[in-house]
Parts: sequence; structure tokens; C-alpha cells
Amino acid sequence: MRNRNLVKQSPLDLLVTGLCADFARRERLINEGAVSRRTLTEIRYINIKILEAVQEVVEERYARLFIKEIGENIGFANTKIEIYSETFYKTLKKEIKANIAKKLHLTD
Repeated sequence: MRNRNLVKQSPLDLLVTGLCADFARRERLINEGAVSRRTLTEIRYINIKILEAVQEVVEERYARLFIKEIGENIGFANTKIEIYSETFYKTLKKEIKANIAKKLHLTD
């Protein structure tokens, strides 16, 4: 993860980035069932809302990849998603982050 862009991000952007970065760990815990029932409920909710938010913006087949790239601060130069122009890719990421914040009721 690169740190140079983190200084420019708002606290809300950093929170959404962190939630995306932790998506795979939460998914693993859900699959393993290695947490309490309450924790399982909460992490399921977070992951479902993140996935829903992303799928409202991009096709389902790109959703997890966008989550990974947001969480790892991967930019257009290193993306695995090659079907979008740079401008459109950046617009999508911005829209996805805003939609995740909205779905998780972190913003209106």
C-alpha cells in the first residue's frame, strides 16, 4: 500500500478504504465461523453492504476486484481492470467509495 495519497484523503475516505482492506479477512472469518454469533452478524452486515454498494456501481464480476483495489490503494496504473479509461476508472472508484459510505450509514 502506498502512503503518499493517504495524507490527502478525508477521514471518511480512510475509513472506507480501511473497511475495504479488511473485507477479505471478514469474509474468511464468516466462512470459518470462528467468531461469536454477534461478531458474525456484524461482519456479515458490513461485507454485504459493501458488496451491494459496489455492485450498484459496477458489474458483479468486477465488484470484489474494486473492493481489493480500493483497500490496497491500487490506482489506475496498476489495476487489473483493463476495460475502463483512466478518467472513468477514477470516477467509478470515487462513486463506489461514496456509495459504500452511504450504504453503511456513514454519510447521507
